Parts: sequence; structure tokens; C-alpha cells
Amino acid sequence: MLKRYIQMAKDMGMANAVILEPAGVCFDPRAILKCRWGCEYQERPNIKCQTRGTSLRERMDMLNSYRDILLVHAHDARQLSRAVLEIERRAFLDGHYFAFAIRYCKWCPQCAVDQGGPCALPEKVRPCDQAFGIDIYKTARAAGLPIQVLQGKDDTQNRYGFVLID
Repeated sequence: MLKRYIQMAKDMGMANAVILEPAGVCFDPRAILKCRWGCEYQERPNIKCQTRGTSLRERMDMLNSYRDILLVHAHDARQLSRAVLEIERRAFLDGHYFAFAIRYCKWCPQCAVDQGGPCALPEKVRPCDQAFGIDIYKTARAAGLPIQVLQGKDDTQNRYGFVLID
């Protein structure tokens, strides 16, 4: 049944998708450090950066409560945001009522939040992997997927999102 979501990701133009067990997702508190002090939004936290009052331990426990996790790989951030939410929706409709995406929001072409306004689609915002405490580099590499620090603007971007499936 989960192969359906891998195929769905590929049909939506994603570079790849793999199923992980919760233990395949690597957490590191330094991801939160990078989120809080290394992000362009550090001066003006917004809806895209919230942890909703949860601790790292609580977020780890939440993720570890799932049976399977779809790791979706793409080169385009906006397409990835749309894909993980659509897969989340499909998994929910398939009976996985706790299906949930983790992905920094890039839904809108011009983000109102980035310009200081209210979010146009707050129901589509999901937690960012770094704010969640996920080491995406270690997770992707352990899954055999490409990821590296970009050296120039023309380098191929490797973006990742998650869909938690119970």
C-alpha cells in the first residue's frame, strides 16, 4: 500500500521517495540551533517557524509514534511543499487519519508572511524539519539520497519533505 505514495510522489515530479522507519529519521538539537540563529527569519519569527510549544523530546516522541515515514526528494521547493501536502491528504483519505507532513512552507509564489502580512493559507503550514529538530543531511544520506552543501547559485538543490503515516 505504501508503494502507492512513492508512485504518487514520482507522478507529481519528485526526484525520489523512500519509506523509512521512524529510527531512520535523525534528530539533532543543532538543527534547532541553525533554525533559530541561522535562518533568514531569526529577527521576525512567524507561522512557518513555530514549534507550537512542543519540546524536542515531544517532537521526537510524536514522530516515533508513526509506523512509516515517506521521505520525499525534489529539486524545487514549491513543488515539494505541494506534493507532501497532497500525499498527506491522500493518506488521510486512505484511512491513515494521523497522516502528517513535515516541510518548510513554500506553498505560495509570493508569501504574504515573508512580506510581513498574515498567512493566506494557514491550514497548509506544517513544521519545518529544522524547527522539528531533524538533521536532514544525515537522514537523506543514510537513506542513500543525495544532499550536499551548495557551493553556488547554479548548483542543483536537493530538497526534502516528510509524510508521517500510521
